[in-house]
Amino acid sequence: MMAWNQTGKVALAIMTALLSVLAGCSSDSKAVEGQETRAKPAAAEASREKKEITFWHVWTEKDSGPIEARVEAFNKSQDKIHVKVLGNQDATKQLTAISGGNPPDVALTYWNNIGPWADAGAILSLEHFFKKDNYQTSEFLPAAIERMKVNGQYYGLPFTVSMASTLMYNKRAFQEAGITKPPETLEELFETAKKLTKKDASGNMGQIGFIPDYPWIDNVFWPVIFGGSWVDANGKITANQDANVKAIAYQRKFYEEFGADQIGKFRSGMGQRGTPNDPLLTGKLGMMIGWEYNFTEERKPDGPIGIAPFPYPADRPDLKGSGMVGPRAVFIPKKAKNQDEAWEFMKYLMGQDSQVEFSIESKTIPSLYKALDDPRLRNNEKLGVMTSFYDRAKSRTLQGFPNSVYINEYLQSLTEETEKALKGQQSPKEAMDKVVSKIQPLADKAKK
Repeated sequence: MMAWNQTGKVALAIMTALLSVLAGCSSDSKAVEGQETRAKPAAAEASREKKEITFWHVWTEKDSGPIEARVEAFNKSQDKIHVKVLGNQDATKQLTAISGGNPPDVALTYWNNIGPWADAGAILSLEHFFKKDNYQTSEFLPAAIERMKVNGQYYGLPFTVSMASTLMYNKRAFQEAGITKPPETLEELFETAKKLTKKDASGNMGQIGFIPDYPWIDNVFWPVIFGGSWVDANGKITANQDANVKAIAYQRKFYEEFGADQIGKFRSGMGQRGTPNDPLLTGKLGMMIGWEYNFTEERKPDGPIGIAPFPYPADRPDLKGSGMVGPRAVFIPKKAKNQDEAWEFMKYLMGQDSQVEFSIESKTIPSLYKALDDPRLRNNEKLGVMTSFYDRAKSRTLQGFPNSVYINEYLQSLTEETEKALKGQQSPKEAMDKVVSKIQPLADKAKK
C-alpha cells in the first residue's frame, strides 16, 4: 500500500517517543477533564491586529506552488488572520514539533498518521467546531472523510484524494496481441495478461501482461476489489474473511501461471518506474494498477497509455467502480496556540473554490462532491486527462483502510504475510489467520 510505504514506517518508529512525551504533558494544563485546551484570548489591542498562524505541509519547494497559492489567496481574502506557510515538513518533522510542545497551528499530512497521532493526544478533535458551525461532513466523498475518523470522532479533513481504481495499459502491446478492448472482469484480466505475456525458446520472459504486486504489494486495494474489509463494528479483526483470502488467492494465480522465479528475474531488469524506461511505457509490462498521478501526459487520447475502470469479479457486478482512496489530511495539533484561527483557515482550504483552484494547478482529485462537477474543472482542456478520475471518484464502492491506533502495525503485518503467500510459503488463509492473531490483541487493547 502506498501510504504505508511512504510514511507508515517513519510514523511507527517514532510513535513510542511521542506517546511518552505527550503522556507527560497531558496533565500539565488546567483544562477541565473532557474539554479541549484552548488558547487564551488576546488583549483588546492585539485583537484589532492580524493574528499570525503557521501552516505546515509536506510538499517540497518544487511542488509547493499550488498550496502556497491557496495560502496567499486566503491571506488576501480577509484582514483578521495571516497564515505563514512552511513546506517540506514530513511526518518526522511534524511529530518532533508536536512532541516538543511547539507545533504549527495547522498541518497537512498523510491520512494514515491521523489514527495513531489522535490516540497519542497530538491532534485536536474537530467535533466542537463541527457543532458550533453546523459543519456538514456529508459534502465530502464518504471514502475520504471516513479516513479522518478515529473512535467515532473526526480529527482531520481530507484536502485531496489520491485514488487507485484504474487499469492502465500499453496500447501498442494490446494492438500487437490483437486485443481490441480492456478487460472488464478479473477473469478477463487474467486471460488478457496471458495473451500479453511473451517468452523466448528458452522460457525467458520478454514481456509480461500483469504483475499483481507491481509496483508494490497493495494490501488495501485488492481486498477492496473483492469487497473485503478489515475490522467490524465490534472491533473484531476480519482480515481472514473469505473476500480478503480470495483477493490474495487471485494475485497468487499470476505467480502460479508465470512462475515466481521468472517474475522475479523479469522484474529485476524490466526498467525503472517513472523514467523513459518505465516498463508500461516500453511495453514490457502490458497492464498495471493506476493512480491519478501516473502518466498524466502519456494517457492523453493520442498517447501510448490507455485507461479503463479496474476490473471486478464476474460474480460481483455490484463491485463495479471499486478502488481505494488515500487522502491527504489537514489537522490542528492539540497544543496549537491559535485553534480558532486555524479552524477558519481549514474551512477556507476545504471550500469549493479553494479545492477547485488547487486541483487545476496540481491535477489532483478534490474531496468535495460539488467540486468534482465544477465547470472550472470539467471545461478545462488542460484537465482532460483527469475527467474520468473525477467521474470515478463519485463511486460508492470506493473504500479505504480504517483509521485506528494500530493502523501501521496492521498494514505492516498484512504486507509481510501477503508477501509470503504470494511466494507460496503459506496459503492465503494461513497468511490472514496470522494477521488476525497478531492484530486482534492490539484492537482489543484499543477498545479499553
